[in-house]
Order: sequence, then structure tokens, then C-alpha cells
Amino acid sequence: MNQKQLSYFLEVYQSRNIQAAADKLYISHQGLSRVLRSLEEELGAELFIRSNRGLEPTDFAKTLVPHVQRLLDDYATIQGVHTLMSKEKAVVSVYALDHLFGYLGAKLVTEFHLHHPEITLSILDTTDEYALESLSSGRCDFAIVNGPIDNTRFNASKLFYSRYCLRINKSNPLADKKQLHFEDFRGQSIIGKGRAYHCFRTNIDRHLFEAGIKVDVPIETPDEELLMELVERNVGIAATYDFSAVGHCGPNTVLRYLDDTEAGHQIYLVERNNTLPTKAGRVFKSFLLAKKEMGQLSGFST
Repeated sequence: MNQKQLSYFLEVYQSRNIQAAADKLYISHQGLSRVLRSLEEELGAELFIRSNRGLEPTDFAKTLVPHVQRLLDDYATIQGVHTLMSKEKAVVSVYALDHLFGYLGAKLVTEFHLHHPEITLSILDTTDEYALESLSSGRCDFAIVNGPIDNTRFNASKLFYSRYCLRINKSNPLADKKQLHFEDFRGQSIIGKGRAYHCFRTNIDRHLFEAGIKVDVPIETPDEELLMELVERNVGIAATYDFSAVGHCGPNTVLRYLDDTEAGHQIYLVERNNTLPTKAGRVFKSFLLAKKEMGQLSGFST
């Protein structure tokens, strides 16, 4: 299969109509049908079923969509890197936990650019698992994620420590407590990044569900603006890292920490083992670690 087949499949999936998709793609109805048949033959499975409402995707097609979208995103990234390289610009791609670079701040990114205008930083906010998966497969140069890190596959450098942080509406009785314990969450509604994030999933399971502490999880989302509004509406307690929480608090929200100072994760700059970094990659790593040594990456103590 190739990029054209995948992009055509996705357009038909979204349009649910061959002619409508063909018009958007500026090809003939027959040409698009041939591409779809070719893809179905290659995959050995039917992708669409005709009905009175148009084309209905099969369960196989529905399962395929997120993987196709990811592949097309990767194609776009490769094409973007090629475009930059053709303009004699080196590119360093960094896949980081959501909102981490927003916390590190525009000053840091601007300073890097001023010192190294020949390098473009390509930053993607994503989940911890996808960042490491992408690093392992070579889709990015670095990942910035929480530990622990598998040192048989990756080389990790400590950046800063981030504690778990709770954003609580002032009307919630728990807001009157200076520090919280996991037992305090019994019967509460907990909202946060969600089980797509290893850190959220493991801690909800380990500290709450496995401990027999029943909580309600009405919504999971990485959207910090939405989490902020939900806390303001007192829909639940938002459990996230402090680096993403500090910049997303409304006027009716207070920040609270757990009474366990070790309830958190070390944040690492991660690269692949046994792989020589590019010159631009070495420059970026040295810059970031120098900022860490000067204490300019985090306002939080380890």
C-alpha cells in the first residue's frame, strides 16, 4: 500500500460517498473505485458496504482509520523535514508530554533559536507511550516523558521532577485541606488525561482501584482548557502533573498536592540507545541539559 491509497481511503471514509470523495480529490469516480479495490485486495478485506445511506465502513475499516491517520501524519512529517532540509535548515524533532514545552516557556525556545538559527525545533505534544514508540521507530530524535525509562532501549537524562497535582473547585470540602491522601478521593469524581497516558492509567489503577477506593471517572481528556472549565464547574477533581496544572487554573480553583512528596515522576530527555545523534541533536541536548544544570527548567524542587 502507498500514501495515495491511504489518503484516498481516508477521504472516502470521511465522505461516505465515492463521488463526493472523488470530487474533493479531483479524480474520476472510476479511478477512485479502482484504488479502493486495489487496497482491499492488498489487505484481503472489504472496507466499505453499499447501503441506502451511501457507503458504510466495515468494522475492519473502522479499526484501520487511526493507524492510517498516524501513517499519513508520519508522511507529512517526513515531507516537512525534507522541505526544511532543502532550505539548508537542520531539524530536531521532539515528541513531548502535552503542555511540557508550554511550561518550559517561550523564552527557552526563543533563546535556543537565537543561538542556533540554523536549527528548527519540531515539537509534538503527545502521550508518553506514543512519544517512546515514535522514538523507538525513528520518527523523532528525542522524547521528553516521565519515567521509569527502559535503559535497555533508551538513554535518559534527568530534566526535572514533577509531582502529581490536584485542581479542586473551592466549593469542594477537600479544598480546605492543605494536603491530600488517596483515601480522600473516595466517592469523588476524578478527571484527567486518561488511560492513553501510562502515568494516569497506572496511578489510577494502583493507588485507587487496586486499593479499593471507589471513584467516578466521568471524562478523560488531555485538553487542559477543558479540564480547567470542568473543575470550575465542579464536575470533578483534575489529577495531572504540576507542570501542566499551574498554567490552567480558574478563579474558583485551588491547587493541592498529595501528602506523599514522592507521588510524582522524574521527567527525562530520552534518546535511542546505540544510535548516533545528529549534530543538531547534540546541540539541542547540550543546550537543554545546560539549562537544567543552571536550574532554568523547573520551578519545582526534586
